[in-house]
Order: sequence, then structure tokens, then C-alpha cells
Amino acid sequence: MRLQSILVLVVILTAFVATVVYGAVSAEGVRNRISAKIKERYKVKNLVIKVIPFQSDYWTQRGRFKSIVVSADRIERKGIAICNAYTKAFDVTLDIARLYERGEVETKSRKKTIFSGRIYKDDLNKLLALKETPIKNLAVDFEDGKMVFTGTYRFGFGHHLRMVGKLNVENHSKVHFVATAASVNGIPLPAGPLRTVLNRLNPLIDFQTIPLKPRIDNIQIKDNYILIKG
Repeated sequence: MRLQSILVLVVILTAFVATVVYGAVSAEGVRNRISAKIKERYKVKNLVIKVIPFQSDYWTQRGRFKSIVVSADRIERKGIAICNAYTKAFDVTLDIARLYERGEVETKSRKKTIFSGRIYKDDLNKLLALKETPIKNLAVDFEDGKMVFTGTYRFGFGHHLRMVGKLNVENHSKVHFVATAASVNGIPLPAGPLRTVLNRLNPLIDFQTIPLKPRIDNIQIKDNYILIKG
């Protein structure tokens, strides 16, 4: 038997076995499973999912789709709340066995992902309340396109801490706060204590916890929210 014929036979047998194990794969079935998993893991409002298949059903059976879109008015997990969230992955391949057998959404590959969302100041302050840092009553405000963190520095007696800075994205997924100025009662905070504070604060946000794990490229600080794009 020629090699080409053997490969064709293997592909047919693989598709047959998959069908026997969990039935034929469909875009609607994938959409329903993704929806169920997101609702299980996240608090969501007005969740919309679209799974667009390629013309050939060959790719659908292998978990490869032309695009997958996930959007929601609000999606929240582990204190991270994103509003107006929109993610679209192009030429995306899911681990179809894990999805159908275990209900787990695992992205094996994707050609491109676009993402946008907003994190409002109130939600960011709720997230800060969950973080374990040396700062009591840690809070954030936005001033002139910069972030301003304030709180009581718990070192000996309580002192008023103020940190001003910007946001930086590492590895297109983790958002870190970078302080450009820091003081306690108006006196500059030494590098050592400042490093300790930042190490406990960062990463401020980790987008690896967001569906389809979007690639983050840009963050803009607005009047009362952070605009994230990828």
C-alpha cells in the first residue's frame, strides 16, 4: 500500500474513532461547550459566542475553526472584572478531545487574536482589596493619564504612601504597575521598600485567566477606566 493511501486511511480511521467516542463535532456543539465552561468558571453578563467553521467539515472534526468570537458586557473571575469584553481568534484550533471528553477549553494554536475591554476604577479597587501587600487601605485613582496609588504603609507606625506611575505589559499577558515616583509622608521611598511593595502588587492583572488567552498590546488610562487592546 502506498504511503499516501496509508495516510488517507489513518485520517479516516481517526475521524471514525472520534465520532464513536463523542459523536460528530459541530460548530454549535463547540459553542455550547465553550459557553458552559465560561459560565462555570466566570461571572458573565450577556455572554455571546460565535464559532465560525471552515467550509470543509474536515477541519471541524479536528477542532480547527475559521474564527471564534467571545463577547460579554461583563466578565469576572478572581477579582478581575472586564466590561465590554470582546475577543476574536482567527484560524484557531482547539484541543477537541479535551473539550468533548472533559469539557476543558484549551487553545492549541491560533493565527491571530484581537481583544478589547475596559476595567473600571471601582472594579480595580475591588481587585486591590484582595491583594496581600504591605499597604493598608490600598486604593488607586487616575490623574492626567497616570495611575496614583495611595494607602498606609505598614512599617512601624502608619504612614501615608503615594505612588505615581504607568502600566506596562509583559509577555503580552501580564500587566505591571511601574512607579515613576513614590513617597511616604512626602519623603521619597527608598528603592528596597518600594521593590517589596511592587513585587507584592504585581502583576496587577494576568490576562492568562481570560477566555482564549488574548494577546495584550496596548493599555490606555482614561478618566475612570483602563482601556485594553490586543
